[in-house]
Amino acid sequence: MSIKLKLIIAMMVVVALGALIAIFIDINNTYTKLGVIEVELSQVKDEFKQYQKLVVKVNEIDSKFTQELTHAKAENNKLYNNVINGLGRLQLNIDKTAKTIPTKLDDAKTCELTGEARQNYYLLRDDIITKDNMILGLQEYVRKACLME
Repeated sequence: MSIKLKLIIAMMVVVALGALIAIFIDINNTYTKLGVIEVELSQVKDEFKQYQKLVVKVNEIDSKFTQELTHAKAENNKLYNNVINGLGRLQLNIDKTAKTIPTKLDDAKTCELTGEARQNYYLLRDDIITKDNMILGLQEYVRKACLME
């Protein structure tokens, strides 16, 4: 065999070994990246499980307070309808010890609210019920969802 042929074969072997080394390095890098991706995937799965637990807690809180709000509003509407239909009265508590200016209306009827004032009372009461329920729901959300470990 001639020297040129030996040199060509040696160069081909060196190139082939270089290509094999490059392939092995690439495979090693791929396995390293795969390991990192598996760790990240595991972390994402754990975060997703925590998120699912959070969603369940939030749904429980929402369901609980929605039911309470619905019940309270229904009760308020029932009271309002009873007053409108004459089945009940809206009682106003006053301070009888307060000094009042004497009037010449000795035969005056009991104090009553006008229909519009009565309606506004129940609308305001409904708003208070809604706001109270919202605040209690948010407080429970913070306790059970935001501060959970």
